[in-house]
Amino acid sequence: MGGSFSSSSSSSKVKAANAASITTTDRAILDLKNARDRLQKYRTQLEADEKKLTERAKAAKSSGDTRKAMYYLKIKRHKTKEADNANAQLLTVMQMVDTISSKQNENELLSALKTGKDALAALHSEMSIDDVIQLMDEVEDQNEMEKEINDILAQGAGLDDVDVVALEAELLELVPGEAAAETEKVPDMPVAPSEKLPEVKVPEKEKKPARVAVTS
Repeated sequence: MGGSFSSSSSSSKVKAANAASITTTDRAILDLKNARDRLQKYRTQLEADEKKLTERAKAAKSSGDTRKAMYYLKIKRHKTKEADNANAQLLTVMQMVDTISSKQNENELLSALKTGKDALAALHSEMSIDDVIQLMDEVEDQNEMEKEINDILAQGAGLDDVDVVALEAELLELVPGEAAAETEKVPDMPVAPSEKLPEVKVPEKEKKPARVAVTS
């Protein structure tokens, strides 16, 4: 018994939640659609009655009962008038449904625009125009620096000896430890003698006797 009470209680809560989620506009649209469906069924029934009355009038006329045929035609006119009224009412209901749906779409659009405006305002509050300008300037500076680096690297093969020496010295100054290591790697060169070296006499080459031509 307790279980059935719990299930009925939960179902009643679900119904209450669904009822709370349905607005008056939703209820109005639902009522209008129900009225539209009833009018459509009623009009269909009237059109069917008109066809039956037309056939009965023809049959009565063929059998010679003109009075009965006229009676059927009179009822048919009444049905036709009711069908016209049903069509007019149906058109009015459908127009109202379309109008309400259009207004709902407009309200949803306006709500979405308002949400978007608030979101943009929040984003603008996080970053001002000055921040954007500063950011663009920083990006432009970085691009220019990158371009200069690429230009230097592209022309790296054309560096002369003076540039290479100056750049190597600058690099060594940036890292003192490596400068000391480079100094230790340089081998000791021999010291040039300060005294004058003795002169070495080079012997003169012996002169060879000149050859005499012999005549025969």
